Amino acid sequence: MSELVMVGDDVPKQLADKLDCYRDPEDSEDDEDTSHESYDFHLDVDFEVQRQRSNTAVRLEKLDNAKKRAAKVKNIKWEFSPVRPTEQELGELFVRKEPKKNVSNTRKSLLSEKLEQCTNLPQNPYIEYAKFDGSAQVGILTRKYKIFLTMLPEEHRNYPMTVSCIATAKIEELIGFILLKCSTIHGDFPLKPVSHYGLYITEEDGEVDHDFPNLDPKESVAKFGFTCLGLVEHKQITKNVSFESSQTIIQHEGSDEINKISSKLHMDDAQQITANMHLMKVHATAMEAPLYQSYRVYIVNKMRAKAEIQLGISGEKIEIDPLQQKNSKFTFVRQKPVSHHIDSVAWCEVTDTKSSGTAFRVVYSSSFGGGGGSTNVNVNVGSIQSPILQTSTSFKHYDFEADHNTAEEIVQKINLILELRSSGSRKEYLASRERKQRRRSFHSNK
Repeated sequence: MSELVMVGDDVPKQLADKLDCYRDPEDSEDDEDTSHESYDFHLDVDFEVQRQRSNTAVRLEKLDNAKKRAAKVKNIKWEFSPVRPTEQELGELFVRKEPKKNVSNTRKSLLSEKLEQCTNLPQNPYIEYAKFDGSAQVGILTRKYKIFLTMLPEEHRNYPMTVSCIATAKIEELIGFILLKCSTIHGDFPLKPVSHYGLYITEEDGEVDHDFPNLDPKESVAKFGFTCLGLVEHKQITKNVSFESSQTIIQHEGSDEINKISSKLHMDDAQQITANMHLMKVHATAMEAPLYQSYRVYIVNKMRAKAEIQLGISGEKIEIDPLQQKNSKFTFVRQKPVSHHIDSVAWCEVTDTKSSGTAFRVVYSSSFGGGGGSTNVNVNVGSIQSPILQTSTSFKHYDFEADHNTAEEIVQKINLILELRSSGSRKEYLASRERKQRRRSFHSNK
């Protein structure tokens, strides 16, 4: 009989491992079993930490507080006095006291003192024209001008004053705004009312062009395209025309002398009216000269070939645009669109007058602005018959042909614009013409 003894083996544990493959991990021997209490029970903080006060202590504390409040209260017994007080005694009981005024030592500035001293200052008579100022306007059309003040002393009128006004203002309102700005800058100079002044066309050097009348005070500033104007004081505001009413002419039959005098007076009146009408027409033409106008004319090249174009003229530039020929299949002159600045144009004149039409020439500077004075010009002289003829090292010209009225209108319009602007190209061309005339006269005298 044999007996097997196993020492050091945990038999129950081995048997449990065989029966249960997924058994919960056992707690380590180092872990101690902790008993968890129920979460429904909470420990009161006040319990066994702070003992509730007894009713006796609370009552004693209330009595102490009541004694302290009673000590601050004074009880007075009201009793009717058998002796009635007098009015004086009653007045002394309730004496009226004046409240104390807090006198603050406020200091005044020198500007406040000056404004208090000068209460009757005269108001600027041109302050009503301040609403036409265009320098602070947003979203409104404005116009900017260089104004030469000719009524100021010589040291002040050599330089223009820049003025910006709204485009809807009239000429007389612009004059008022100029006087307002002038009174602010030159306050020591006496100024007159608006009706004593007028705006004239002025060169860029400040020279007033007296050949043209002053701008109409009732017209809008947007009608005129001038940027340099001169403010001139009128010596005589109104022109009084008086007729000798005391001399009465009685016409009798057979009096030839009286008939001659009467007819002469009528002729003088008619001539005066005709002269005034002509002056008004010239003035209107000069005012409308810078406005854009297009004409249909023919451009002539050096081979005397013609091409119909549209000639656009304004105060800023001259444009040449070719027109499509509807009935012509072959084009002998190919002209591309050309645009010249008005300052590059130096001369315009009528060259020939025929029954079929009038020819005129426009001379321009090819070296204006360093770029030939034109834009969008791509002309190949070798392959295309160009209408440009070179007259000198710096001047070229175009030849045009149109009907008599159109040609005269174009020449007059261009010459008016050139006289108003007086560019450097025009001055150079006039000097060149004068030198050529001197040379011709010198050779002819020999």
